[in-house]
Amino acid sequence: MLVKEVRKINDRKRKVLFEDGFSFVLYSAEIHRFQIRSGEDVPEEVIRQICEEILKKRSRLRCLNLLKTSDRTVSWLKERLIRDGYPEEITQQALDYAASFHYTDDLRYTRNYIRQCAGRKSIKQIEYELINKGVDRETVRAALLEAREQDSDFEAEAIRALARKRGFDPERAGREEYAKFVRHLSAKGFGMETIRRVTGHTPA
Repeated sequence: MLVKEVRKINDRKRKVLFEDGFSFVLYSAEIHRFQIRSGEDVPEEVIRQICEEILKKRSRLRCLNLLKTSDRTVSWLKERLIRDGYPEEITQQALDYAASFHYTDDLRYTRNYIRQCAGRKSIKQIEYELINKGVDRETVRAALLEAREQDSDFEAEAIRALARKRGFDPERAGREEYAKFVRHLSAKGFGMETIRRVTGHTPA
């Protein structure tokens, strides 16, 4: 494979870009070891050796290190590994490796996220945030349905918590203050039926 460029990332790392679009990141010492230079060809067997002996192991360790502090979505991990310079095939192997030990589980991640947000955010807001994190819509909706079956009214507590936080008292609020609070809740994805039920009245 013909090397298009060996690009410096920092003092220790270099990104090797090939003419066909393939790329990976190696340490400077490894670049020297495999005699990789811009404008020169790298034999296929050397590419396979680099992928099998270096990148495969390194990507797995990187994936597990990213999971040490907290659960991550598969989509987030994939994006991060590719951003770190791992080829897509190597990245997928690392994700499969982590999944084989049940280190990655989008449904578990989603359930935990819902538990953390319950009583603080609306269902629509939680759904929007999870989908933006790369969780597929079906997984999100299944987990939200499960959460509502366990606690059918966790949105109500979220509204009460927001009211306390903003110092809003529906019994004393005037029309303007009430309308402002309703707009705030609507912007966060709460439905009018739930808002009216929790706040209890509409000021005259």
